[in-house]
Amino acid sequence: MELKNVTIGQILSEKLESMGDKNAIEYEDIFYTWQEIDEISDRVAIDFLNNGIEYKSHVAIWSINTINWIITYLALAKIGAISILINPNYKEQELIQIIKYSEVQYVCYGELNQKVSVSSLKEKSIGRVEKYIFIGKNKFSKDYDIQPLKELTSVDIERLQQAESKVTPKDIASMIFTSGTTSIPKGVLLNHYQLMNISIEATEQMKWTKEDKMCIALPLFHCFGLSVGFFASLYKGFCIYLLSGICTAYILKCIDQYKITVLNGVPTMFLALFHNPDRKKYNLSSLKSGIIAGSTIFKEDYLKIQQELNFEKLQQSYGQTEASPSITFNDYNDPIDIKAISVGKVISNVELKVIGIDDGHELKPYENGEIIIRGYNVMQGYYKIPKENSKKIKDEWLYTEDIGYLDNEGNLYITGRKQEIIIRSGENISPKEIENVIRNYPGILQVKVFGVPAPIIQEEIAACIVSENKNFELGKLREHLKKYLADYKVPKYICLFNKFPLNSNGKINIRQLKEDIKLKII
Repeated sequence: MELKNVTIGQILSEKLESMGDKNAIEYEDIFYTWQEIDEISDRVAIDFLNNGIEYKSHVAIWSINTINWIITYLALAKIGAISILINPNYKEQELIQIIKYSEVQYVCYGELNQKVSVSSLKEKSIGRVEKYIFIGKNKFSKDYDIQPLKELTSVDIERLQQAESKVTPKDIASMIFTSGTTSIPKGVLLNHYQLMNISIEATEQMKWTKEDKMCIALPLFHCFGLSVGFFASLYKGFCIYLLSGICTAYILKCIDQYKITVLNGVPTMFLALFHNPDRKKYNLSSLKSGIIAGSTIFKEDYLKIQQELNFEKLQQSYGQTEASPSITFNDYNDPIDIKAISVGKVISNVELKVIGIDDGHELKPYENGEIIIRGYNVMQGYYKIPKENSKKIKDEWLYTEDIGYLDNEGNLYITGRKQEIIIRSGENISPKEIENVIRNYPGILQVKVFGVPAPIIQEEIAACIVSENKNFELGKLREHLKKYLADYKVPKYICLFNKFPLNSNGKINIRQLKEDIKLKII
């Protein structure tokens, strides 16, 4: 793929030339054309300029998925402000911490999942915040602090053009936060060039066309939903159908009603769709393709999803926010048995190596080590954390901290996370190895294995499971594990859950799960 030296605003302008009157976004049964999206975001951009927001201002977008989230994002991108993408599930203290760290100057807030008192926040002097701007959820919102329906004057247009002329592809577009499952989230800096070229790569890998219809349930404040979701549509021109969050009933209804052809998601989202008791009431035959990424998936689960949801092309992909986020994709025509177990080959214009964890030398095929990459998609760095940057990026190589290996054809296989390795009495133990054995036991729906602190031996192994069997017998599972695992790999703690806690992006909330298991093993 040839990399394009473009900004987000320039890609939108290109859409107007050929597809201005075509539907771009459906939200709550209202369709918006590319022309409307452009015109409304122009007006919002002028209001932002009038409010003091300018080139390189730090502006938080704090809202669930709405049409106005997208309008706000585009308006900020046009004038070169840096959008700070905030999780709407944050409680007040988490929010204050993030706002201070990222040096937010303006907070654009809309519909929220949690009842955080905005008036309370306004009364506090938080960091560098100068103003709170209510953005609502659509152009008809009441009490909208900005006026997106007001016509622009010739002076407005000239002012906007001057602001847009400052913006370059290498300018930072967004600060997007890591999930923060083990510590305070870190702000990843990504520029226009990176975000747009990754979205272009995704459309080429997936062979999406302007005729496709994509349902977006993934949160836009995460890189997955933003880059290979909305930005992919921005580049290719297909219509997206925007949902406020991951709700399987709404996703099923959307697919049926609008004949959706593309659905991206994390494994837990697809598994929830598979297990939804009302799934067969909906016609899902329009589904053609989708990206499944964000965490590892068991082969059996992949095959169930692919077959039962009737995806012709369900492609595994591997990435992380620090890589904008994509690193690998399954080849479009890979056989199912490869797609079920591999995350695919490295994308164009990016290098990938697997190196020894201890000595850093490059490993041969099938040798397990840390995955490192180098290319245009590597982040500009974490905001204000130079010590972390020096550990994460060395000689332009991004150290992913993910563990895996390559086969002879260049397909990548993920086997774990560097920090997830359990160290028990000096033995390095892979949680994934134990998870694979547990996953093959009858009645298991989900499993997560990790270490919990223990005196003398460093860590004990804990296994959390969700079973479809209400009378599941943990003792029998333990006897099963003793047949297939060395004694030191058999979990000391095996705890049964009705369901796992999830982050807002649909991934398992490991931090919360570790807190929950403490209560069970005391």
